[in-house]
Amino acid sequence: MREGVCTEVLNGDTIVLDGGHPKLRYSNVWAPVLDTPLGQAIMERNKELVLGKAVRYVPNGHIHWDNESIVAEVYVEGLLVNQELRFWLSGRVEAPQWIEGIPGPENTPERQAAPP
Repeated sequence: MREGVCTEVLNGDTIVLDGGHPKLRYSNVWAPVLDTPLGQAIMERNKELVLGKAVRYVPNGHIHWDNESIVAEVYVEGLLVNQELRFWLSGRVEAPQWIEGIPGPENTPERQAAPP
Protein backbone atom coordinates (compact mmCIF):
# COMPACT_ATOMS: atom_id res chain seq x y z
CA MET A 1 0.00 0.00 0.00
CA ARG A 2 1.33 3.45 -0.92
CA GLU A 3 0.64 6.74 0.84
CA GLY A 4 0.39 10.43 0.02
CA VAL A 5 -1.62 13.55 0.80
CA CYS A 6 -4.36 14.61 -1.60
CA THR A 7 -3.50 18.07 -2.91
CA GLU A 8 -6.12 18.36 -5.65
CA VAL A 9 -9.43 16.82 -6.69
CA LEU A 10 -9.78 16.94 -10.47
CA ASN A 11 -13.32 15.55 -10.68
CA GLY A 12 -15.50 12.91 -9.10
CA ASP A 13 -13.11 10.03 -9.74
CA THR A 14 -9.58 11.42 -10.09
CA ILE A 15 -7.23 12.97 -7.52
CA VAL A 16 -3.66 14.29 -7.30
CA LEU A 17 -1.29 13.49 -4.44
CA ASP A 18 1.82 15.24 -3.19
CA GLY A 19 5.37 13.96 -3.54
CA GLY A 20 5.45 12.90 -7.16
CA HIS A 21 2.77 10.24 -6.95
CA PRO A 22 0.87 9.66 -10.21
CA LYS A 23 -2.68 10.92 -10.58
CA LEU A 24 -5.09 8.38 -9.16
CA ARG A 25 -8.26 7.29 -10.92
CA TYR A 26 -10.65 5.40 -8.64
CA SER A 27 -11.30 1.88 -9.86
CA ASN A 28 -14.95 1.03 -10.56
CA VAL A 29 -16.17 4.61 -10.14
CA TRP A 30 -17.64 6.33 -13.19
CA ALA A 31 -18.43 9.89 -12.21
CA PRO A 32 -20.53 12.10 -14.48
CA VAL A 33 -18.73 14.87 -16.37
CA LEU A 34 -18.11 18.16 -14.58
CA ASP A 35 -20.44 20.22 -16.77
CA THR A 36 -23.46 18.51 -15.21
CA PRO A 37 -24.98 19.21 -11.79
CA LEU A 38 -24.30 15.64 -10.68
CA GLY A 39 -20.70 15.87 -11.90
CA GLN A 40 -20.17 18.96 -9.75
CA ALA A 41 -21.91 17.36 -6.79
CA ILE A 42 -19.77 14.22 -6.81
CA MET A 43 -16.62 16.31 -7.16
CA GLU A 44 -17.64 18.21 -4.02
CA ARG A 45 -18.30 14.92 -2.21
CA ASN A 46 -14.89 13.68 -3.33
CA LYS A 47 -13.28 16.85 -1.92
CA GLU A 48 -15.03 16.32 1.42
CA LEU A 49 -13.62 12.81 1.59
CA VAL A 50 -10.00 13.27 0.50
CA LEU A 51 -8.76 16.83 -0.05
CA GLY A 52 -5.91 17.69 2.31
CA LYS A 53 -6.01 14.25 3.90
CA ALA A 54 -3.52 11.40 4.01
CA VAL A 55 -4.63 8.68 1.62
CA ARG A 56 -3.44 5.15 1.06
CA TYR A 57 -3.84 3.48 -2.28
CA VAL A 58 -3.41 0.12 -3.91
CA PRO A 59 -2.87 0.23 -7.68
CA ASN A 60 -4.83 -2.46 -9.51
CA GLY A 61 -2.23 -2.80 -12.26
CA HIS A 62 -4.06 -0.74 -14.88
CA ILE A 63 -3.23 2.62 -16.39
CA HIS A 64 -6.23 4.79 -17.24
CA TRP A 65 -6.79 5.49 -20.94
CA ASP A 66 -5.47 9.03 -20.48
CA ASN A 67 -2.01 7.46 -19.87
CA GLU A 68 -1.45 9.91 -17.03
CA SER A 69 -3.20 8.25 -14.11
CA ILE A 70 -3.16 4.86 -12.51
CA VAL A 71 -6.30 3.03 -11.47
CA ALA A 72 -6.42 2.24 -7.76
CA GLU A 73 -8.43 1.49 -4.65
CA VAL A 74 -8.12 4.56 -2.39
CA TYR A 75 -8.50 4.63 1.40
CA VAL A 76 -8.82 7.52 3.86
CA GLU A 77 -8.84 6.76 7.58
CA GLY A 78 -9.86 3.17 6.84
CA LEU A 79 -12.71 4.17 4.50
CA LEU A 80 -12.63 2.76 0.97
CA VAL A 81 -13.34 5.95 -0.97
CA ASN A 82 -14.21 4.05 -4.16
CA GLN A 83 -17.01 2.22 -2.38
CA GLU A 84 -18.27 5.36 -0.65
CA LEU A 85 -18.52 7.25 -3.95
CA ARG A 86 -20.25 4.33 -5.69
CA PHE A 87 -22.75 4.18 -2.83
CA TRP A 88 -23.22 7.97 -2.92
CA LEU A 89 -23.88 7.87 -6.66
CA SER A 90 -26.26 4.93 -6.46
CA GLY A 91 -28.69 6.97 -4.41
CA ARG A 92 -28.72 9.84 -6.88
CA VAL A 93 -28.69 8.45 -10.41
CA GLU A 94 -31.79 7.48 -12.32
CA ALA A 95 -30.27 6.87 -15.72
CA PRO A 96 -33.25 7.54 -18.02
CA GLN A 97 -33.89 10.90 -16.38
CA TRP A 98 -30.24 11.98 -16.65
CA ILE A 99 -30.01 11.31 -20.38
CA GLU A 100 -31.80 14.06 -22.25
CA GLY A 101 -34.32 12.84 -24.77
CA ILE A 102 -34.82 9.40 -23.23
CA PRO A 103 -38.16 9.11 -21.46
CA GLY A 104 -38.50 7.66 -18.00
CA PRO A 105 -40.60 4.50 -17.50
CA GLU A 106 -43.79 6.50 -16.96
CA ASN A 107 -43.46 8.09 -20.42
CA THR A 108 -42.97 5.00 -22.56
CA PRO A 109 -45.60 4.36 -25.26
CA GLU A 110 -46.59 1.09 -23.57
CA ARG A 111 -47.21 2.89 -20.29
CA GLN A 112 -49.19 5.70 -21.90
CA ALA A 113 -51.40 3.27 -23.82
CA ALA A 114 -52.17 1.07 -20.84
CA PRO A 115 -55.51 1.67 -19.12
CA PRO A 116 -55.35 3.17 -15.62
